[in-house]
This record gives sequence, structure tokens and C-alpha cells, in this order.
Amino acid sequence: MPNNEIVRDLARERIDHLFGLATEYASLQPELSDRYVQMALKLSKRTRVRIPKHWKYFVCKSCHSFLYPGSRSRVRVSQERSPHVVVTCLVCGEKKRFILDKKSPPSK
Repeated sequence: MPNNEIVRDLARERIDHLFGLATEYASLQPELSDRYVQMALKLSKRTRVRIPKHWKYFVCKSCHSFLYPGSRSRVRVSQERSPHVVVTCLVCGEKKRFILDKKSPPSK
């Protein structure tokens, strides 16, 4: 295993750990959770490792704050045009939209 792969594996683990810490401190200390997200994004850029998709939903593209539902973001389901979920960042007001696919079966 080349040295590059070891660095990337370690970066993936640390990114996952930083997002876990951000989730833990989101309601108590939102500034600290934002800092953890910024550290994870910086580590991702430096090592050229992608942020996992399940964590990417929790990052605002505009202000890079941690979007914790209920305290830092508002989540709504809209039926206009095609059904989609709208996540609004309560820090900067940026909106993210995720289309709900009608073709996929419901998860069990």
C-alpha cells in the first residue's frame, strides 16, 4: 500500500470523527461544531478526499456551517412541481433542495 493511500485512509477516518464531534456538540456549542466542519473541509481539500455523501447533507455550501436540523437548519417537504426536500440554513438563509425520486421503492 503506497504512502498516499495510508494518508487518505487516515484522512477519511479523521473526517468521519470530526463530523461525529460536530453532531455531538451541535446543540450545546454550535460555534464549536462549525469549527469541526471547517477542519474536516480543510482536511478534505488538503488530502483530496471527498466528504462522504451522508455527511455532505449537513454542510451549508454558502457559509460552511453545520446544518443540525431544528437548531441550525429548517427542513421542509414541498410538493410543488416535483416532490423535494428543502433544507434552509438558519445562519445565512441559503437553501438546498433534494429531489425525492418517485421510482425508488420505500426503504424498509
